[in-house]
Amino acid sequence: MDGEFAATVDQWNTFFSVSAGIAATLVGLLFVALALNPSIMADDGPAGLRVWSGQTFHSFLMVLTLSLIAIIPDDSAIILTIALGIIGVTGLIGVGQGFRIVRRDPDPDWRGWHALPHFVSPTVAYVICLWAAFLAADRNEDALGWMVSVVFFLIKSAAASCWALLKALGNPKPANPTD
Repeated sequence: MDGEFAATVDQWNTFFSVSAGIAATLVGLLFVALALNPSIMADDGPAGLRVWSGQTFHSFLMVLTLSLIAIIPDDSAIILTIALGIIGVTGLIGVGQGFRIVRRDPDPDWRGWHALPHFVSPTVAYVICLWAAFLAADRNEDALGWMVSVVFFLIKSAAASCWALLKALGNPKPANPTD
C-alpha cells in the first residue's frame, strides 16, 4: 500500500476493530430476537417486517464486512476499492428491492410514506460507500473517513429497523375476531 495511505489505514485499525465487534454482537442479538417469532421470516409473514429484518441483518453484516476489510493488512488499495464498490452497488440494489416489496405489502402498517425513512439511511450509506471506493481507487486517505460515515449510517439504519422489529414483536396485532 502507498506509504501515506497505509499509515492512515493503520490509524483507523482500532475504530474498525471495535466496529466489527459491535456489528457481530448485534447480528447475534438480531438472530435471538427473530428466534422469538420465526414466523416473521416466513414467506407469508408481513413483508414489511421481513424486509426490515433482512435490511437490519444486511446493514450489520456490511458494517462487519467493511470493518474486517479495513483491517486487512494489504500492500495496495485495490481490495478496499473493489470491496467498497461491491458493497455500494449491491447495497443500493438491495434497498431498491426492499422498497419495492414493502410498497406492495397489503398491511398498511408496513407500506406507504411512513416506511420511506427506513430506506433513506442505507441509501445514503451505499452512495457514500461508492464515493469512498472512488477515493480509495485514487489512494486518497479521505476514503477511510467516508467509511466512518458509511458505518454510522448503516448502524443508524439497522438500529431503527431493529427497534421497529422489536416493537412489532412486543405488540403483535390482535387476532381478527371475524376469523
